[in-house]
Amino acid sequence: MSGEGAHRPNGHTRGPGAGAEARSPERPRRLWIKICGCRAPEDAAAAGGAGADAFGLVLAPGFRRTLTLDGARRIREAAPAGLQAIGIFLGQPAAEIAAAAANLALDGVQVHGDVAEEAVRRLRDRLLVIRAWDLEGPEPGACDFLHLEPGAAAGGGTGRAWDWARAMARRPSRPFILSGGLTPETVAAACAAARPDGVDVSSGVETGGRKDPEKIARFCAEARRWRDAAGGEGRGGGRP
Repeated sequence: MSGEGAHRPNGHTRGPGAGAEARSPERPRRLWIKICGCRAPEDAAAAGGAGADAFGLVLAPGFRRTLTLDGARRIREAAPAGLQAIGIFLGQPAAEIAAAAANLALDGVQVHGDVAEEAVRRLRDRLLVIRAWDLEGPEPGACDFLHLEPGAAAGGGTGRAWDWARAMARRPSRPFILSGGLTPETVAAACAAARPDGVDVSSGVETGGRKDPEKIARFCAEARRWRDAAGGEGRGGGRP
């Protein structure tokens, strides 16, 4: 599947620069695949070429994959048409998140740490909002997706495998993305255990600390293979 012709949520494609202001973002309805921690235009190109739905740009400070706004913009502007751009934030004020989203024409934001509910509601007016949860404590409030991963509150990205079946045991009330320890070799088993609405990978598709196009392609193929075998739906029935 190419980046241009691959399945996109709700059947839409969006090109770079379309902007979150243009209209409400797509709410994914089938297994959604995000390649996170992209640091170069070729990373996003590999994600689109493999049939992923989205790519992640780390805009939270202090991480190995953290980007400047200029660096993120270069990747965003070169991304294949239809590939959703998701910004990753940790502890930044809602106004800073909104400004970065507008500056980069992001399609969505993934928020780690505490954010005021009213601020989240405002972000959701124009953006897909993903909220991180490590399955400890109460489930976060309003969002489009929960992002499940150990250490999620501190930014996630550990790449550590965990008991994916815990996601089913907690029975999240919202559609959720599974992350943490996923690789081309483990993604199908993880999906079978948790039946997520989406999957998110970063270090699991890297070689030597850089995105590996062959691993990205295999990861997407294995995720789609599970999706097709499961009838095209996660445990949430492909809920928006």
